[in-house]
Amino acid sequence: MKEIALEILICIIAAISLMVIHELTKSIVYLIVRKIQGQTASQNNSILALWRYIDPLGILLSVVCFVPFSKPHLFRIRDKKTNMILGITGFSILLLIYIGSIVILKTGAFGTRALFASGGFWARVVALFLQYMAILSFDMLIANMFPVSTFDMGLVIAGLSSRHYLQIIKADSAIKLIFILALMFDLIHTGCIRLLRLILW
Repeated sequence: MKEIALEILICIIAAISLMVIHELTKSIVYLIVRKIQGQTASQNNSILALWRYIDPLGILLSVVCFVPFSKPHLFRIRDKKTNMILGITGFSILLLIYIGSIVILKTGAFGTRALFASGGFWARVVALFLQYMAILSFDMLIANMFPVSTFDMGLVIAGLSSRHYLQIIKADSAIKLIFILALMFDLIHTGCIRLLRLILW
């Protein structure tokens, strides 16, 4: 029972960390883009309110089906270029977290080799955390490919075409229903596991 409780706790911590990193990175990139464009952003301080990125439903789904999603910072983005940059940033940071977690696990980088060799409690905690970061980041990457308006794919579509973005907003309920069904039948996580096996083996 203690082992299960520990795994659930580590999974929740990994999911929260992932949500915060994912959305904070996009918020920082947004501010940089605005600065380059010579525009001011009125929400500079609010991006550091990290709890705003944490979605309770996303935490629940991370434990139940390993597919978290974060609560996006609702910026008013009018130009296509910024939308595209933020969408690509969202996908990129999730991919980097996945690759980084796998590399650390396989190579023992950043002093983790000695920690893992000790085989103690903290070695198990760190190893589990990195495993969950890898699993959750990859599943979250795939989930963000659904064309939901607030997901990364939604931002990419908004960056490509305003007309197509309007179409996915109109079909928002249907898209979210398909997304929920995919979660219910565990299609995202199962598909991710099979894809990872093809990539890694």
